[in-house]
Amino acid sequence: MYSTSYLLFQSLTAVALGDALGLPIQFEKRENLLENPVDTMKPSAAFNLPQGTWSDDTSLSIASLLSLAMGFNLHDLMTRYSQWYHFGEYTPFGKSFGVGKTTAEAISRFDKGIPPEKCGGIGEMDNGNGALMRMMPLAFFILTDHQNYQFNDEVAQTIHEYTETTHRHPRSLVASGILTNVIIRIIQNPNKYAMLRAVNEALDYYKGKDAFAAQTPYFKQLGDASFLRQPSANIQASPYVVDTLNTSFWCLMNSEQYFVAVKRAVNFGSDADTIGSITSMLASLLYAPVTFPVNWLRDLKGRDQIRVAVSSALISNYF
Repeated sequence: MYSTSYLLFQSLTAVALGDALGLPIQFEKRENLLENPVDTMKPSAAFNLPQGTWSDDTSLSIASLLSLAMGFNLHDLMTRYSQWYHFGEYTPFGKSFGVGKTTAEAISRFDKGIPPEKCGGIGEMDNGNGALMRMMPLAFFILTDHQNYQFNDEVAQTIHEYTETTHRHPRSLVASGILTNVIIRIIQNPNKYAMLRAVNEALDYYKGKDAFAAQTPYFKQLGDASFLRQPSANIQASPYVVDTLNTSFWCLMNSEQYFVAVKRAVNFGSDADTIGSITSMLASLLYAPVTFPVNWLRDLKGRDQIRVAVSSALISNYF
């Protein structure tokens, strides 16, 4: 297991790289990308931003990391999300963009005085991937606090409370639990089958909980190697939490290098920035130590913000 300082900096950089690579082709059709796959940073025409610019995935990850560096405080967490949304904090150019509907509505509720743990959307249509994109800082926070880590009630409650600030549907809570457990387990043991075991470990926990058992069939395929080995044409990429995890895990299981996994992820199109960001983060841990493509790092904006956020976390008592 590599040092926390190395892995945290590497994984936050990976979040930004996958985000920035995918942003310009967000919602592009997959068939178009099959003919002209993307593997270099490009400007974002939709938002009139230069190549290498990252979006809400990275901004919310930075905001979350800086909040957790002060301890687990949901009010502070949501205050930082509100500052990002309204004032462009934690962005390369001082403006937020591309925020998901469920996250925007959660921030609006917080601004009106709703308690942070009640801000998240609870409807069936509130199962987008806006919480998944910010799970990485929490995984490092939990692992630091639990030297003999097990996916248990205490850990699950922490993940759920963190997720509920924007997404409160039980399916989103299970998705966050699965992803966070996978991040932690591949930090501890970076191989693909540890990833599959981590999925099944989380699912076994949720099957025993009345509030979540009905959600587990949506995710059972994630622990099945045969599902993850099927042709890419059978994988549906979208912002839906189930589709996002299916796509990201498929890319990891069908790649042997960081670069290949991330390229596969963004070229699914659809929600390319978030799927690319999550895949990039996981691949950076799975294949550690990773050498990022030089041209990707060269074009990446806001690298100093990433360094400062990681440095702030590492001098705290929580990482």
